[in-house]
Amino acid sequence: MLTVMLLAGMACAFLAVLLLVTSIGAPRAREGSAAPSEVPEGAPAFVKVFFPVIAAFSRPARGVKWPTYRSRAAVSIARSGWGDGFTVNHLLALKILCALVLPLLGALLFAPLRNPAVFLMAAVGAFVLPDVMLSSSRKQREAQIVRALPGAVDVLSLSVEAGLEFLIALERLVKRGLSGPLRDELTAVLNDIRLGTTRSEALRAMAARLEIPQLSSFVSTLVQADLLGASIGDVLKSQASFLRTERFQRAEKAGGQATQKIIFPMLLFIFPAVLLVVVAPIALKFIYSDF
Repeated sequence: MLTVMLLAGMACAFLAVLLLVTSIGAPRAREGSAAPSEVPEGAPAFVKVFFPVIAAFSRPARGVKWPTYRSRAAVSIARSGWGDGFTVNHLLALKILCALVLPLLGALLFAPLRNPAVFLMAAVGAFVLPDVMLSSSRKQREAQIVRALPGAVDVLSLSVEAGLEFLIALERLVKRGLSGPLRDELTAVLNDIRLGTTRSEALRAMAARLEIPQLSSFVSTLVQADLLGASIGDVLKSQASFLRTERFQRAEKAGGQATQKIIFPMLLFIFPAVLLVVVAPIALKFIYSDF
């Protein structure tokens, strides 16, 4: 119990020093005004629940000087889909809270975490945990975009072949035939175009924002078609066929990898159980038989 109290005191002292230092540096760090109070829609459930606490800690987090991490984290947040209400300051506040709260809870519940060395390692792991969650959300969102892209291009191709202009077909797709993160990104493209950005620039901005190879290739093809004056309908038709083929190849590759991945669990769990069921009766009969 004394060890837990000591660890809690150390954590509180660290938090007090951190708040003092960051509050001194906060007036000089004008990355934005007060932290947004809106709960980010795309964030994980526990972030939404504790967002008022995270928002309170994000104010002194503005004083944390970490330019390299800040620029990298801003890109990750934009690609993860956690929402405009979640900023780098919120992420830093979440990292600090995890590093302080989770090890203390673990020390109260599990005796091994009361060891100072183990407690320190747990704090480091908890500090990195929000970055891992952010990366996981980003990868999941990118996978959803890649899965939705072939169908979206198919619909665009059919709409353009039916006589609709590309932007009108894109608006109809966003309003009626699409959902998920790809819809959000295409909505941003349409908003940029309404504000005066050219179609090519808006598409390039989306490709640069996401950096997904399949989407970048599709955007590059559309931009080249615009520059060369090629038919958008023909380009969309060829891209739809190419993306369908690529999706089929990815499915085949995933199926082949699944076969390889199942070998180890089968050897570790299923094969010993089968061997036990087959061999155990013979072994018992051999042991208890009279010779």
